[in-house]
Amino acid sequence: MGRPSEPESRGLRLSRSAYHPERGRLGSAGDADRAAEPEGSQGGSRMTRILSGYSISRRRLLSTAATGTAGIAAAALIGCSSTKAPAKPAAPATPASPAASNAPAQPKSGGTLKTILNHEINSLDAYRVGGTNDYLPQNLTASQLIKFDYGYGGARASGKISGDLAKSWEQPDPLTIVFKLDPAAKFDGRAPTNGRVVTAEDIAQSWQRFAKESVYRVELANAANKDAPVASMEAIDASTLRVKLARADSLAFPLLASPGSGFVVQSVEGLAGKFDMAKEIRGQGPWILESYRSGVGMVFKRNPDWHGGGGKKPYADALNVSIIPDIAQQEVQFRSKNVHFGAVSQANIAIFAKDLKDTQVVIGSPASGGPYWGMSWLANQPWMDVRVRRAVSMALDRDKFVDVIQDPKRFEALGVKLTTTWNNPMSAGYGDYYLDPKGKDLGPGAVWLQHNVAEAKKLLDAAGFNAQKPLEFDLVYPGAQYGADYPTRVDTWQAMAADAGIKLNHAVVDYSNEYIPKYFRGGATFEGKKVKTAMQYPPGSGGADPLVFFNRHVSSTGTSSATGKFWPQIDDMLNKARGTLDVGQRKAAIQELQRYLADQMIIIPAGPTTEPVDLVWKGVRGFDVQTWPGGLGGPREELWLDGTL
Repeated sequence: MGRPSEPESRGLRLSRSAYHPERGRLGSAGDADRAAEPEGSQGGSRMTRILSGYSISRRRLLSTAATGTAGIAAAALIGCSSTKAPAKPAAPATPASPAASNAPAQPKSGGTLKTILNHEINSLDAYRVGGTNDYLPQNLTASQLIKFDYGYGGARASGKISGDLAKSWEQPDPLTIVFKLDPAAKFDGRAPTNGRVVTAEDIAQSWQRFAKESVYRVELANAANKDAPVASMEAIDASTLRVKLARADSLAFPLLASPGSGFVVQSVEGLAGKFDMAKEIRGQGPWILESYRSGVGMVFKRNPDWHGGGGKKPYADALNVSIIPDIAQQEVQFRSKNVHFGAVSQANIAIFAKDLKDTQVVIGSPASGGPYWGMSWLANQPWMDVRVRRAVSMALDRDKFVDVIQDPKRFEALGVKLTTTWNNPMSAGYGDYYLDPKGKDLGPGAVWLQHNVAEAKKLLDAAGFNAQKPLEFDLVYPGAQYGADYPTRVDTWQAMAADAGIKLNHAVVDYSNEYIPKYFRGGATFEGKKVKTAMQYPPGSGGADPLVFFNRHVSSTGTSSATGKFWPQIDDMLNKARGTLDVGQRKAAIQELQRYLADQMIIIPAGPTTEPVDLVWKGVRGFDVQTWPGGLGGPREELWLDGTL
């Protein structure tokens, strides 16, 4: 079996000429982001205009323009008790776009927030759910052991970790973390927990169940995955928890701080069956689930005893979540002010903002995911030649792709300036870790992300591909499973590839029966449907740390590995970064991995994007709070009503 080639990039100097899997949405999009659909009925003509010279089906353009997916990708990170931070990089805050910053100094208390959920909840038991969709109620009612700090006043979240259920901690050796719990952290005041203090036994027993039963245990529980960091949790006494690690691992803290990891602290009463956790929740977070009616919605009331609220948060008295699957009906309810945020499709946000004078566009936290093209590493594939990989990347005009798919200029008349960023393949959502391909820090490999058709053709010609023998491959993806705009994304890339003499074929396969087992989790050894040469197009879901993203997608043991067993040097780089607890050295290791992946073009970054946006009624404030990647939902405890709705 052949090995992929990886020559040094010094052989070619070019001028820098001038661009996620489940939808967990609670009034916003989940961390596996969707790019916005084109604007309204003008989508087809606008796309055709921007892509002049490219050939894209008008039927596809018009059908995509008629649909939309919703709003802001923001993390549900709960609590605000600070403590000494462990070895975790704290990136300097980067100012966000000013469009959403409108909160006065003194938030008001009271009132009811209103948003939507676009699906039914299968179970309220965190360890009986099948997808991230059902975790959303848990993330409103639960607290983490530790948490990521928010960014306030529009500033980006830095990645700094503080205590939540844990008030403080120490690490006496690289394999042991001892947490002291906050005595103010209490369960729901209703029976059978009756407002009692959270104990280490609650957490230890919850861990045992999580490690055995949760579908998300593989990233955190070593019992389920030998590469996961946490070996065990045990109660030393009522207020002291000992966590044992399987190895010295810098991923332990960010994974424990992330709601997206799926570890939810349940009460010993619930674990003993004293109430039905599939139908009721007894949490320790900012909200209390008061009622849930199938097909109708949920009502949450503020938890007055929440340890992270300082007696003030949540600011609202209640949060009503209506279950409305139909996008058109969501928008009707928004127009009527029966829904305050998270209900307007991306295609209609700019239109609604012009029509409804008391609304505003708000900008969400940058995405941590990054769609990419993953190659088959079978010996008969042309991707073994690095020149071919680089040529395909250079054929892609990433800035134009954003203009076509997201059309950020439509927001400029509203005073909203969006920034286009490219994944490298890591996204800009990771703040100070991220190396911008448009700058100098990514190194020589950045040149392979620049759009340069002439150089792409030269590389292909050197590799044996030309007009008589063009490079042809299938781009395999599961239709609209990852977003209604995915077929149009492929149309757009297809047109750009054709400009460089590359024939890219749509290859749509069934999501459950074929895409996931054969392509997404098939060990990067697959063939296409129309021709044998193939790549796959996943959403590149992110997580609470850059190494979570890389472990998922480019390690040999990743849950969605795009490298299989063919790049052992990447495993070596990842293991070095995970074992490095020094802040500066860890950051340097992560950035060196970005440079290597870009230079060798081991996966082709195909996730250029802007910040996510949503349309909200101006009477709701607090949307300038930014979150770190890895959560589900948003910081609803920070939102407040100014009395004008």
